[in-house]
Amino acid sequence: MVKYNRNPIQLRPPVYFVSDAHLGAADIEEPARQMERLFALIEQVRSASGSLVLVGDIFDFWFEWKHVVPKQYFRLLHRLRTLVDDGIQVHLFAGNHDFRIHGFLEKEVGIITHQDGAVLQIAESLIFAFHGDGILARDHGYRLLKRILRNRLCQFLFSWIHPDLGMLLARGTSRTSRNTTKGDPLEDDEYIAFARSKFREGFDGVVMGHAHRPMQIDEDSKTYINLGDWIIHYTFAIHDGLRFTLERFSDHPELQQDASSPSIA
Repeated sequence: MVKYNRNPIQLRPPVYFVSDAHLGAADIEEPARQMERLFALIEQVRSASGSLVLVGDIFDFWFEWKHVVPKQYFRLLHRLRTLVDDGIQVHLFAGNHDFRIHGFLEKEVGIITHQDGAVLQIAESLIFAFHGDGILARDHGYRLLKRILRNRLCQFLFSWIHPDLGMLLARGTSRTSRNTTKGDPLEDDEYIAFARSKFREGFDGVVMGHAHRPMQIDEDSKTYINLGDWIIHYTFAIHDGLRFTLERFSDHPELQQDASSPSIA
């Protein structure tokens, strides 16, 4: 059972969705190019005066200590803050690599965060958004682990570990977790079944990440999208108020031009 707030959140279209960048992961082949492409997408959101939804695991590891946050994400956080300052809503859903969201993103960056799922109202469409972790039947062990990782006492105890040591421990955990999400494409049937259950509840669309396999399925005017990743596929979604579509960075020349612009640096 996925928890979510049933009160719809109004978003101004076009709404851009992206997930699973795992920024800072040691095995990203071209981290500079990855970041520049993400900045190009952010600038597209700005120029369209739309909204941005980050559907989990944008960071390979996120944990907020009392006075410390991971410094390698400063450039991205600054860019997101400028979006917020321009009146653009930025939402972030906690993924399985987002271990502790504890006020910094909300207070200092202005991002609206969601620990579980949420209902998004885009024009006349109701979209169910969720990172996607814990849905598979085989994930019973992970569901128990998630309760431990999200437990306030466990997070408090981890917060007493020096951040340098905590980051070192997290790198191994993050790599293992990321590898397990690559999984078998046959598992997509379970994600599709979950989306169909949401269609029966009245949702017009479902968007998730986590699986790292991009997918769009349209059934009876309803749409399920898995965002894939921002590592290999560079896929994202756009809801323009009428249509909900999965897009590829490579199919958008304007994004490629922005990603190569010195102004993005």
